[in-house]
Amino acid sequence: MNGMSAPTVDTNTHQIGATSTVPRVVKPWPAYGYTLFLWFCVVSPAWGFIGFLSRDNWTRWAFQLSQVRVIIAAIAVLAFLPIVRAAFGRFILDLIRRIKPMRSGKHATEAHPGTMFLGVVASLVVLGLVGLVAWGMCGQAALDWRDGPVTREGVTCTAMNPEERDDRPAVHIELTEEGGVVRAYDLLQYELDRHAEKGTPLYATIVEACQAPGTQIGISIYDRTGIIVDAWKK
Repeated sequence: MNGMSAPTVDTNTHQIGATSTVPRVVKPWPAYGYTLFLWFCVVSPAWGFIGFLSRDNWTRWAFQLSQVRVIIAAIAVLAFLPIVRAAFGRFILDLIRRIKPMRSGKHATEAHPGTMFLGVVASLVVLGLVGLVAWGMCGQAALDWRDGPVTREGVTCTAMNPEERDDRPAVHIELTEEGGVVRAYDLLQYELDRHAEKGTPLYATIVEACQAPGTQIGISIYDRTGIIVDAWKK
């Protein structure tokens, strides 16, 4: 009986060894991978789509689209933060390795904290440039979001002239406020025709004022971007 039990132990041992697997190591995405993914898969398509929808110069919908662009610009800036974090972390690690070399006979590559510091500076510069561009494109809309619309009374239409814009018929409209501030808008002709067919009150009020010189109207406008969200006759 004792002679039959030994092979059983060996068989079990062989089976256990056959089923053992080596743990699989999954490498995380590098910092620039997150940035490229957000830029090419989120920011660029979203920005282009919003640009396609942003045909109106006026109405609440136009302002809401401008706020969506503010969010997209913020995502574009935040996409660079993983690169800055990775560069700064590598700089700290190399600095520690330079101050306290590795022990136990391990031979690591000589650390160069100065080089990594330049990487941190470069990534911060790029982040700053991206932030400035984003602010230049969407900063005024963000401030309008904070402050809200203002009311202007005694507004007159001082110009409504046909012109060409991107080889398409357009209309140049100028609205003059009581204080002498002139706001100019270039609208595609089909845009005006579309709102005329829909009977959009805002467009109808402004176009009617342009067709009757001297007519005064009131408007609700976001002061920095010039987006008009309401208009009425005095």
